Amino acid sequence: MNWNEIQNFLSNIVFGVLLLAMISYWINLSFFSEKSFLLKFGQANTIFANILLFFILCSRWIVAGYFPLSNLYESLLFLTWTLLTVYLYIEIKTNSRLIGAILIPITLLINGFANLTLSPEMQKSSPLVPALQSNWLMLHVSMMLLSYGTLIMGSLLSILFLVISKNKEIDLQLNQNSSVPLYNVMLEYYETKIISPSTTISELGKLKLLQSLDNWSYRIIG
Repeated sequence: MNWNEIQNFLSNIVFGVLLLAMISYWINLSFFSEKSFLLKFGQANTIFANILLFFILCSRWIVAGYFPLSNLYESLLFLTWTLLTVYLYIEIKTNSRLIGAILIPITLLINGFANLTLSPEMQKSSPLVPALQSNWLMLHVSMMLLSYGTLIMGSLLSILFLVISKNKEIDLQLNQNSSVPLYNVMLEYYETKIISPSTTISELGKLKLLQSLDNWSYRIIG
């Protein structure tokens, strides 16, 4: 087994780990359990997948002798790693589980496309063409993919805002407390909606959720 096969095997492991993380986040979100075993299991899988991707990228850099952004396969792996890294940072800052339940499926799709769709020849490291033999490759492409990652996250939250609001005009000035973690707001909204028959209380929780989504989406994109 050569080094390319080992890297592809590790990348397939990342796909399986992200699949387990996605299932864990979705089940945890469905049961509204903030400190369950599934939540910790999903977080551990996400961190493990991030470490594996970092190892794959670093190993390709060492073996090939250049920053691993020379082809589509390496760019997709770097984008997946960027999304997971930014997500883990935001999760620590916001204590939100909602972002993970939305973002992990996207990283799973990107990683699955790279591993299952691209041919083995496209996944191999190849010598750089003279036009790419520059230090600007690492600076320009890495910053570009980092901006892609943050844009994807902000866009996903914006789409969730449109889905929950049903594309209606919402007055977000009714509720001024937008610093509450997304997960806690979502938990409060749905628990209130299930337990309480009051439409007014349910709509107030919905406004709080929408304001938090609006707040975090433009913060991430900005």
